[in-house]
Amino acid sequence: MIMRNRLYKLLLLLVIAFTVMPFGSTMHTVNAEVVNEGWDETGTVYYVKKSGKLVKASGVVKAGEEYLYFEDGVVQSTFTALKTFKDEDDFEVYYIENGKALCNSWKTAADKKGEFKFYFGSDGKAYKAERFAGMKTTKVILKTVEGAKYGFDENGHCVTGLWATDNKLVFFNKKTGVYDAKASKKYQKAVKRKKTSKDMPKKLKKVFGKPTKIKSSNSCNPFDIKPGAYFDSAMLKNYRGYNYYYKNIMISMTKNKKTGVYYMDGAGPIDLN
Repeated sequence: MIMRNRLYKLLLLLVIAFTVMPFGSTMHTVNAEVVNEGWDETGTVYYVKKSGKLVKASGVVKAGEEYLYFEDGVVQSTFTALKTFKDEDDFEVYYIENGKALCNSWKTAADKKGEFKFYFGSDGKAYKAERFAGMKTTKVILKTVEGAKYGFDENGHCVTGLWATDNKLVFFNKKTGVYDAKASKKYQKAVKRKKTSKDMPKKLKKVFGKPTKIKSSNSCNPFDIKPGAYFDSAMLKNYRGYNYYYKNIMISMTKNKKTGVYYMDGAGPIDLN
């Protein structure tokens, strides 16, 4: 009789354990301590490994096949909004719907700068240009979505009009945001490096319009002095650098004040720091 009661209690404990354990969970406990990543035995707190230790999940974490938003190990199932998570130099942007990160989808949402169109990839992160060492710029990246190319800035905003990647100018349809290769080539040709002209500013105005701002400074680019030829600091004073600013791009040139010839240094994003 005693043996039968013990067996009955053991079976009851096993039934309870399998009832509260979430399907597919890899969580186990030893002496009431969590030893693997996953849900605890109540199915309400999720643990992850960090620096070799198990801690309660925080932020957006992949749990099974979904990316969930956790605080202190608990899914924030009532939270729905755009959410930004910062690190030392950059940040990631997600759109959370009832505690789940939106994946492989477009979404129009508002951040501190206004309402913008975002695209969230397979891991829930918004497509965005990365910042280098925390420096803010107007740089964009090209990403392909459903067969079409789009541009995304450092905030994750899908852009339209004229912008710049790290190394070239790019143009996006002002209505759809789709990359326009033909228009992009026109702008890239206008700022091709090493070209020279006495009427370069006039030519740029025809393509880009009037700049919003022009800055000049001393230049260290004596572009028309042949390699190996003699020059000194006095000769260097003949050269002046010019930066033409437009809405999202900057064009750089050097001018030989003595000859009146301009040299195209190139174009790129604007440093916002």
